[in-house]
Amino acid sequence: MPAHPLNRRQACGYLAAAALAAGTSAATAAGEGARWSQWPLGRATPSLELPDLDDVQWRLTQALGRPVLLNFWASWCEPCRAELPSLQRLQGLLAASQLQVVAVNFREGREVVRRLRETQGSSLVWLRDSYGDAARAWGVRSFPSTFVINAPGQVLLRVEGGLDWASPAVQHRLQALL
Repeated sequence: MPAHPLNRRQACGYLAAAALAAGTSAATAAGEGARWSQWPLGRATPSLELPDLDDVQWRLTQALGRPVLLNFWASWCEPCRAELPSLQRLQGLLAASQLQVVAVNFREGREVVRRLRETQGSSLVWLRDSYGDAARAWGVRSFPSTFVINAPGQVLLRVEGGLDWASPAVQHRLQALL
């Protein structure tokens, strides 16, 4: 039992997250190969403060009030590179929810990330986790790893593996949460 009672909105969010996590078999059946799991109840959202490609610090707390999809990736990871365009499309498709997609590169140089962003023509927020500290704090075990964070800043889900984020099935699941 949680240390404090959940309000109705939190309870609905956790129920939606459970329903989304239960949809794992459907995502796998669609060939998306990702594993959806619920964020542990009561586990706090790790902080996140990283530089963007212009060395301007970006903080997760800046995004409070809007949902965030936090994606940890690396250029040497083929599924990571393959899903980046769908993350861009998803941000556009869910613009009404004010979804912000944040792409966090794992331990690569600024120029590697900058070149990939330019080839993608992306308007996502691109951050650099130069030493891997943020990935460790978030418990990233494989790439890509993506976290669904609601507007109040609570992590609802972790998704491990590549996914077509712009697919109708994934959009539907995310809209249920957001």
